[in-house]
Amino acid sequence: MRNLYLHRRFFILLLTGIFFVILAFIFPGLYVWGVWFLWVVGILTVTDIGMLYAFGKAVAGERTVNDKFSNGEENPITVGVINYYPFRVKVRGVDEIPVEFQKRDLQLHFRLVPGEKKTQVYFLRPVRRGEYTFGQLRLFVSSPLSLVERRYSFEGGQKVAVYPSFVHLRKYELLALVGRQTGGGIPRVRVAGISTSFDQIKPYVQGDDPRAVNWKATAKANQLMVNAYVEERAQQVYCLIDKGRAMQAPFQGMTTLDYAINAALALAHVILKKGDKAGLLTFGNKPGTLIHADARRLQLNRICEALYSQQTHFLESDFEQLSATVSRQIHTRSLLILFTNFDTVSAMKRRLPALRRLVRSHLVLLILFEDTDIKHVVREKARNTKEVYFKVLAGSFISEKRRIVQELRNAGIYTLLTEPGRLTVDVINSYLELKERGGI
Repeated sequence: MRNLYLHRRFFILLLTGIFFVILAFIFPGLYVWGVWFLWVVGILTVTDIGMLYAFGKAVAGERTVNDKFSNGEENPITVGVINYYPFRVKVRGVDEIPVEFQKRDLQLHFRLVPGEKKTQVYFLRPVRRGEYTFGQLRLFVSSPLSLVERRYSFEGGQKVAVYPSFVHLRKYELLALVGRQTGGGIPRVRVAGISTSFDQIKPYVQGDDPRAVNWKATAKANQLMVNAYVEERAQQVYCLIDKGRAMQAPFQGMTTLDYAINAALALAHVILKKGDKAGLLTFGNKPGTLIHADARRLQLNRICEALYSQQTHFLESDFEQLSATVSRQIHTRSLLILFTNFDTVSAMKRRLPALRRLVRSHLVLLILFEDTDIKHVVREKARNTKEVYFKVLAGSFISEKRRIVQELRNAGIYTLLTEPGRLTVDVINSYLELKERGGI
């Protein structure tokens, strides 16, 4: 009987019968009708209970969920229900979502004829990596009388691992292969020029660059032949991710560290598809995970598993230790894409000597984050003196960030200042641009 619940309709009818009995103190003729009404309600309730329990477990339900969730993306969960009762039923579904989502208002409603199966899909957006546990799928079934509900329970203790965002990897791959990335409706298109990597000698066709004509091959073949070039391949590209306190700024429920992790995974996928070698290095106050650059088939899985387990201790990052680690472990000139954040010029200047040592041996692309909340404050119209002060203070923060970017560029460090929501698109654009220039 623990799975039996009284429906709201039962209480409405019960209160109606009690109301008639109470009115019988004023109008005695209503007493018989009130008692009769209560007897009918009782008989119907017993009948309803018999209908729900006479056929055993006559409703089946299941929750279909992927083994992995993509962090920061909408992930689908499918709930299916089958009716084995010989009559029409109403089903109210309550899924016990992992506590990390703090979502308690989700209900699914089904109306099923005998033998019918229906499914409904809802979506969850995780904002932290890790393992999430689903509770039980609860189905509350009522017959056409709808006086009581019988509860069914399914799928308890289902676990899901939340990994860095992998949902849109295919989209980024297709866009990168055509040399184009889009984001926010703004296209970025670059035409690749001739690189120094020779591919083959082929017959001249209209549109080929006349400067690529191979005169010796032309003389032998008695027709115009040109040298064909392709983009440089097998170049090393490392994603360096700062796990320190500066990377804990929130944006739409996620930290900038998680945005950097998502962008690093998407970038590694594009790097491998472009024929280069992708690597990973994380750091904080101590050296973190190091995956040497490689182009093997399982490299993306290795990077994904490494990114899944990254945590922070909210301490200041040691850039001197980073410089020493790169000097010891990365011996070939590489493109280092460093995800970090500086809030003040003084903080940047403390790290600048270590960054300059990186620039001597490698090409460094530094990724910094814009504070979108501060930009929003600057755009808003001030209505009083207090808001004017806030706008001036917010404007000084933005000016400070612009000055940081300018000083880094003056030091010979490629610097990208972007919003967290546009990070993946912008960093892939920057990688493709550097590759097309032949900068790597």
